[in-house]
Amino acid sequence: MRISLRVFKVPGLAVAVAAIWMYGAGSAWAGDGGESLTGLNNIISGLCSLLNITTPCPQFPTITQAVLEIAGLETSPPEMVRALNSVAPGTYVDAGNAAAIPPTPFPLTSTTSPTLSNLLSTLTPLAFVSGWKSGPAAATQLYDPDADTFLYAVASGAPPVASTGLTVPDSLNLFYDDPSSTNSPVAWDKIVAKFSLPLTVLNSDMTERPVSATLQYIGPSRGGLPCSASTVTGNFSGLGNQTLGAAQIGLNCAVVYSRSPISKKPHAIFEIQVPLLVTVATDPPYFYFASNAPSLGPINSSIPSAFFSDETGFTPTAGTLGPNGQSIGIAPTAAPLCTGVTCPTPPTIPPPGVFALCASLPRQGYDRHLVPAVAADYVIAVDGETLLSSPLPAVSTSVCPF
Repeated sequence: MRISLRVFKVPGLAVAVAAIWMYGAGSAWAGDGGESLTGLNNIISGLCSLLNITTPCPQFPTITQAVLEIAGLETSPPEMVRALNSVAPGTYVDAGNAAAIPPTPFPLTSTTSPTLSNLLSTLTPLAFVSGWKSGPAAATQLYDPDADTFLYAVASGAPPVASTGLTVPDSLNLFYDDPSSTNSPVAWDKIVAKFSLPLTVLNSDMTERPVSATLQYIGPSRGGLPCSASTVTGNFSGLGNQTLGAAQIGLNCAVVYSRSPISKKPHAIFEIQVPLLVTVATDPPYFYFASNAPSLGPINSSIPSAFFSDETGFTPTAGTLGPNGQSIGIAPTAAPLCTGVTCPTPPTIPPPGVFALCASLPRQGYDRHLVPAVAADYVIAVDGETLLSSPLPAVSTSVCPF
């Protein structure tokens, strides 16, 4: 079942447009990339003020991330944000999926209810052409016959709240559809895929710390649970890199062989489920509709926010996240972020950024070596919709961390 909010968006668009024009004066309307990035970051600064975001207002290193952040806060399409800020049309691909009732049990397969194929048929993916010669994955149009990997993303949670009709998300679900892999790549005790995940640690004082993590999917031993052998590496404690079992920080993962809307022949689909980390302290716009936060004003007043209480992610064993770490999950913002002195002064040409979501997948004919297959950014909008975006190769400056 899918809960769609698109029918509610038209009446409130005027409010979103007004907000963009109010805070986007100046260089946002010029044509070149550097000036567009400057203007977009100016808009984000204005939105932080308007939405009572008292934590340091992030400034984004790429146009893709800045556009997604504005679209998420205003519940407006990324295409409209670009159009109002002189970002060249036809240079990015986007996908959006409204929050859904939990796809359980995890992982979804060809025999679960709903089946994996049925769920994916309700979602819109991004398409990519793998970097077959060690180059980066290239975003492309869905109708491109060379597309060989497809990324779906959807937030899921409890059944809809009666007063709003919205699903209250508590997890982000990622599906990496790989129709080229029709034979099992899962070898016991071997890394068969890598995924980047921009995680966030919630500290005991309600501040947050970003952690760039790499999930390595390792084939489980016979009879083992799908994610039981997989590991994740990152600076979770703040004291240096650690390698942990995926379950130790609340990640769930699997590779299943199933049909999908892309191909009716069973093929590999990698699934990852990550707990959400969304709090009133750092993400106040996501709670403006909650009874305990009546003073937070919306940008698009026709769309209620999706969250009613803090989603604090996963709480691991004491000490895993360092002396102050409380829990870990994935934040709704268009990660990775920079604040204060870590934000470069916007130059004429936007600086390279790091894609939030990357994947390297096995490719037959390459001795099953891992090949760059996905490179995208995301944001979870105030209404719970997950937005994906990636620049086409001609304008892409971002890289993947592996």
